[in-house]
Amino acid sequence: MKDRPVLCDDKVRYIGDPVALVAAETREAASEAVRLIDVEYEPLPPVTDPVRAMMPDSPKVHEGGNVCRQTSLRFGDVEAAFAAADVVVEGTYTTGTQIHAFLETEAGISYLDEQGRIVVVAGGQSPHRDRAEIAHALDLPPERIRVITPYVGGAFGGKDDVSVQIHLALVTMKTGRAARLVLSREESMVSGTKRHPAVIRMRTAASRDGRLLANEVEIIYDTGAYAALGPAVLDVAIENCNGPYRIANAKIDAYLVYTNNMVASAFRGFGAPQVLFAMERQVDRIARKLGMDPIELRMINAVRKGDVYVFGNRMEGSVGIYDCLRAAREHPLWRERGRPVELEYPWLRRGIGVAAGMKGYTIGALPDRGSVSLELNPDGTVVVGGSFTEIGQGVVESVAQLAAELLRVPVERVRVLFADTERSPDTSVTSASRQVFLAGNALRRAVEALAERVKDLFEAETGKRPSSVSFTEEGAVVDSGRPVPLGELAERLEAKGLGRGVVGTYEVPKVEPIPGTLEIPHLFFMFGVTVAEVVVNVLTGSVTVPRVVSVVDAGRVINPLNFTGQIEGAVVQGLGFALMEDAKIADGYLLTRDLSTYLIPSSKDSPRIDVIPVETFEEEGPFGAKGIGEVGILSVAPAIANAIADACGVEPTSVPMTPEKVYWLLKEAGVVDKLKAGGEGHG
Repeated sequence: MKDRPVLCDDKVRYIGDPVALVAAETREAASEAVRLIDVEYEPLPPVTDPVRAMMPDSPKVHEGGNVCRQTSLRFGDVEAAFAAADVVVEGTYTTGTQIHAFLETEAGISYLDEQGRIVVVAGGQSPHRDRAEIAHALDLPPERIRVITPYVGGAFGGKDDVSVQIHLALVTMKTGRAARLVLSREESMVSGTKRHPAVIRMRTAASRDGRLLANEVEIIYDTGAYAALGPAVLDVAIENCNGPYRIANAKIDAYLVYTNNMVASAFRGFGAPQVLFAMERQVDRIARKLGMDPIELRMINAVRKGDVYVFGNRMEGSVGIYDCLRAAREHPLWRERGRPVELEYPWLRRGIGVAAGMKGYTIGALPDRGSVSLELNPDGTVVVGGSFTEIGQGVVESVAQLAAELLRVPVERVRVLFADTERSPDTSVTSASRQVFLAGNALRRAVEALAERVKDLFEAETGKRPSSVSFTEEGAVVDSGRPVPLGELAERLEAKGLGRGVVGTYEVPKVEPIPGTLEIPHLFFMFGVTVAEVVVNVLTGSVTVPRVVSVVDAGRVINPLNFTGQIEGAVVQGLGFALMEDAKIADGYLLTRDLSTYLIPSSKDSPRIDVIPVETFEEEGPFGAKGIGEVGILSVAPAIANAIADACGVEPTSVPMTPEKVYWLLKEAGVVDKLKAGGEGHG
């Protein structure tokens, strides 16, 4: 939805809206020019509460109304299921605004090259899509624009949308000069996209033997002033609101709402962590009411391969949630959770919690295809090209490893050209935990195309087309003949005018979308389970997390070091979402504008993290691999909340679970008063 202006003219909808763009020789001159700009504003009543914004008498953020997107889904007989239930649990859950807090703020440079093209070098997640957005905004043919994305200093979805790219190109187009734009941390936090704050109302029914019978869900996501990727985020929330469980009856109403708050868009997990927090709290409460082991209840209801999922689509890819739950059940942290542990002070309480999660990878029902180029050099090296961006997840290294494996060459002989619209084909956007899956499969197609090119060569040389080509450490083997070194092969291809380069394209299989939705259903899913240990100070409400176990259905692990790093990073980010990251917004103004007021976990806050891969084999994936970038964050917050409930007997319903929130939960439950009445906690 192109509802966001490059520069506002008649109306600003949030404090991060760009009104004027100043180009100057120095930072000092630019700052002086900004002070000379006089803008006349007519104040409008701010719309900041998404629930209130949905009411007919609310001021309109956009002329079409404040409900940006609305979706309703029904399946099964919900009323009959609730009538037959032995246990019904109901709750309202809220999650807050999370800021990406990447190390490198939105930044880039632009200039005119020798051919008169505008070149933009900026942090992003899709150079080809960024080029299309620049071309559309500036009314230029795409051929007049080149976008290069160098190594990016973190993104987590926060650079999935265009940020500085169009502004840079606009200055160079108007002036013919090179330009640089680097947002300050305050500018980044005010204007950059956020995780969607959410209000989720959920009513869940279960039978006495632990089967989940029905779920009634209302989802309200605050997308802020503009839609951005909010419609797709809402669809992912709908898809995951039942968790990784078989539930035959559901009523789901979902709303994406405009407000004058910060723009919300993609953030690791893409809408799933919010609804999973609600669902996993519901499941734990049901287990407690039934007197069941929380993992056993989850195992009873876990989806299996071949099951029909909530939107009528069959789970055809690998489904490892049951195996993840079993591995979590066998881990010592869970198995020995009842063992007495002596704590340092009597006002500390220890608890163990578990939660599960799932999310689709690839971009679901949307068209999803990507291309990768492959070229042989006369010196025997191999060049792989793709527009995937390296944002710290290790995709460049993984693609090099895949190429080395497919061609049987040392990985040191593989060079990867990435994220340049001039030099690398469009491998689509780097998001949705899918680039190793997408680029890896496109690379397989490229190797197949290279084998066909070798057949063309031998047919041109001998007049007879070979029947088979394979690759070994010694080179290409044609019809069981002598291996031809890749360098020699490159020279012979060049001599015959056949070209040393090929392109492979992979189109992700998809399920047709449900009417009225955008991005669901997905065909491929990642699954995971988190077990968390917490220690709660009942006098202050502070929560520390000494240990986390993250069990992940990873398909086949391509790079163990990258895999572990991805999951550990996701866990720590989930810890921040759960306990610390509290963006304060008052009347549309962000008050926490730097990293001294908006706190993220440091190394001292990071727990011991045990990462356990459950290697299911994804038949569609390269060498059995599947996406893993987001799965580690999905169930961290509810696992911590469930651990707090285990420790203190209170039921957290809101994240972040700050000391203040936890303290008042404990206070209302009488935990603090009981402790003080017993004479403990003084001194």
